[in-house]
Amino acid sequence: MKALLLQLERALWGRAPLRWLVLGLDRLARRGLWLWGRMRFAALVPQRGQGCVCHWNADLKYPERLTLGDGVVIGTNVSIGAHSPVTIGHRVRLSREVMIETAGLDFSALQPPYTHRSAPIVIEEGVWIGARALVLGGVTIGAHSVIAAGAVVTRSCPPRSVLGGVPARVLSTIDELSAKESRA
Repeated sequence: MKALLLQLERALWGRAPLRWLVLGLDRLARRGLWLWGRMRFAALVPQRGQGCVCHWNADLKYPERLTLGDGVVIGTNVSIGAHSPVTIGHRVRLSREVMIETAGLDFSALQPPYTHRSAPIVIEEGVWIGARALVLGGVTIGAHSVIAAGAVVTRSCPPRSVLGGVPARVLSTIDELSAKESRA
């Protein structure tokens, strides 16, 4: 049965018009979703700068508490939970599947239901946050810093830092990396 299906698939995709039709419909669907994402983003986030781009499937919770600078790029499957205000500076890049979450549960009560507590997040200009990184409430990420993929940022960091790990710690600074490259 599997061999028959593979043979049918090979025969169908061997025909150029069918392949063109499928690829054309795919391109049309992607363009439509891109346009929908732009319109949805513009309607949801009133406090945004010029040239901001947000992938259509980004999850924006409490978008009215989100402030974006110019040229911010929000990638695929990003989740931003702005229970408290989230401020993102100019030219910040959020790679795919980044999570920014201002709220968490307060476990000081001994029994559920636990209450939410939240703290604002500030991401200064020129920051690049790698894929699947997590930024938690109460954090300020200094300008022109880089957060490694998969890092969990629980504390604030100075400008021009390179952070990585769980929990994230400063691995180096951009200035140190530039000095090493110039010596090499």
